Amino acid sequence: MSKYQTILAVCETHSISKAASKLNYTQSAVSQTIKNFEKELGVPLFKRSKQGMELLPGTEEIMDSLRIICQEENKISQIAAGLTSLEKGHIRIGTIQSISYHWLPDILRDFSESYPNIRFELTVDGFSALKEKIQSDQLDCIFVSRYSVPDLPFIPLGSDELMLVTPLDHPLAEKLSVSLADISGENFILSSDGLDYETGKIFETNHITPKIQYQLNEDFATLKMVEQGFGITILPRLLLAQAPFQICVRPFSEHYSRTLGVAWSKDTPPSPAILKFLDFVKRKQGSKLLP
Repeated sequence: MSKYQTILAVCETHSISKAASKLNYTQSAVSQTIKNFEKELGVPLFKRSKQGMELLPGTEEIMDSLRIICQEENKISQIAAGLTSLEKGHIRIGTIQSISYHWLPDILRDFSESYPNIRFELTVDGFSALKEKIQSDQLDCIFVSRYSVPDLPFIPLGSDELMLVTPLDHPLAEKLSVSLADISGENFILSSDGLDYETGKIFETNHITPKIQYQLNEDFATLKMVEQGFGITILPRLLLAQAPFQICVRPFSEHYSRTLGVAWSKDTPPSPAILKFLDFVKRKQGSKLLP
């Protein structure tokens, strides 16, 4: 109980004894609070009369201000209690496109069943943009590949195999599986994350320079280009699941894959709501998330 609430209790009850009883304080403690506060202000607030403790003329505005202070103190306490008990909260999530389609709806639905008052804000973007936003404190956690955030705390959730995507009538579509060497010299369509991440690393490790004809900043647009016969591409299996395109998807005999999961800032301490969400996601680890 703050000193301001004590002063207001005396003002409302017109009695030190009633205020002390209401606040479960001693009368001497209430009297001392009044005395100390009047000393801080440099002016007296009350006078004793037959009606009890009465405000002195001109001090009403001080009481009005004290009421505002007490209301804001209560509001701060309620917000803090809500965050601690997870009755309220706001989590800003960043995610790549494939996870936003296939993982997050189930994760958010299950989490919200236990914590219905947690509010979510989702941003769908590429690896580079998501990493920049988590580092600038625009997001609280991001669902990405481990390779894209080597310097951030990371919870792995599953392995996502990289696949070759070709038009239906492409010669490589006749094979049950392909080797990376098979695509050397083929017209290649570069998808949203370019060669900065796993696909680029695969080419670099195998000393293959793709013949890049087109580069797009959106994965589904890349798949549409493949469908129309402009070339081939490499995309992860999770993104390709139930993709609405007439294309051929083939695994590599070398079986290249990436690890997907959730990362968060190492510089900004997570709020209780975010910690609870990360713990929930961690418990999802090992469940069958990939389609």
